[in-house]
Amino acid sequence: MTADPLIEVRDLKTYLFTRRGVVRAVDGVSFSIREGETLGLVGESGSGKTMTALSIERVLPQPAGRIVGGQVLMGGVDLVGLSEAEMESIRGRRIAMILQDPMSSLNPVMTIGTQVAEPLRTHQRLDSRGLHDRIKEMLALVRIPAPETRVREYPHQMSGGMRQRVVGAIALSCQPRLLIADEPTTSLDVTIQAQYLRLLEDIQAAQGVSILIITHDFGIIARTCDRVAVMYAGRIVETADVRTLFDRPLHPYTQALLESRPRLDVRRRRLAAIEGQPPDLRSPPAGCRFAARCPKATTVCHDRYPPEVTVDNGHAVSCWLVVGGEHARA
Repeated sequence: MTADPLIEVRDLKTYLFTRRGVVRAVDGVSFSIREGETLGLVGESGSGKTMTALSIERVLPQPAGRIVGGQVLMGGVDLVGLSEAEMESIRGRRIAMILQDPMSSLNPVMTIGTQVAEPLRTHQRLDSRGLHDRIKEMLALVRIPAPETRVREYPHQMSGGMRQRVVGAIALSCQPRLLIADEPTTSLDVTIQAQYLRLLEDIQAAQGVSILIITHDFGIIARTCDRVAVMYAGRIVETADVRTLFDRPLHPYTQALLESRPRLDVRRRRLAAIEGQPPDLRSPPAGCRFAARCPKATTVCHDRYPPEVTVDNGHAVSCWLVVGGEHARA
């Protein structure tokens, strides 16, 4: 795997301008994804994971959503500064996205073949025969049986697992360099979920595509990802390779998330829970955003947001316990 980044997100800020105030949904997020790498973005619902992905693709909810700062660099080009017409040439061709609910992302009155064909018509000049062959090829790639028959069917005629595969075929049809998978297995049962994740792994190995997986499931992170970024209340609080994060989590929020998982090797009467609620992002606290829920918080945690500190092997964390402790490196 090359060390060169495919995409770099630098201090990204995306706010939602609502009648009740400005929501700082993404508030200074930075990370990178290398060629052929899978990065997991994990955190509670409402932490800003999906809004980060929508910001990368520049498909924010309108009129409220707006990128107010930062950069999204791909091939040395800042996607934030591109016009809508320029972004249309990138969406689907260089960056594609699999949404978590295939029933809301597929058009119920259009055939599967028509929907798979849409990005191909936009980005590739194929004659009708070549287009038809490519559609069947993509359905076969995501292991949909009898693709020559399925192209004429509608979404309601397919199971949830098959619909999710169709969404994957649409996203991969133009061979993007970055695939964003937003909770791609939420609507699937455990068996189909495992098959779908294995399919993504096989496609990545064959095509070398980089993947950003957005999830709240550490089981998916452990199975599929090379590195993981933990997000809380609009900010990334910890980044590390997967093994390091599971073996030595440093941020109290990461530790709490891992403690809340059900485990087969530990006998418990009840699952651990994180007390309290995330802060209101219309008026976030001045200090660490997890401080009000953190059992280890001190006065400085409430007063000032901690700087990011890098420890061994690219393990980065924003926590005053680490900044002032033996892990910090000058």
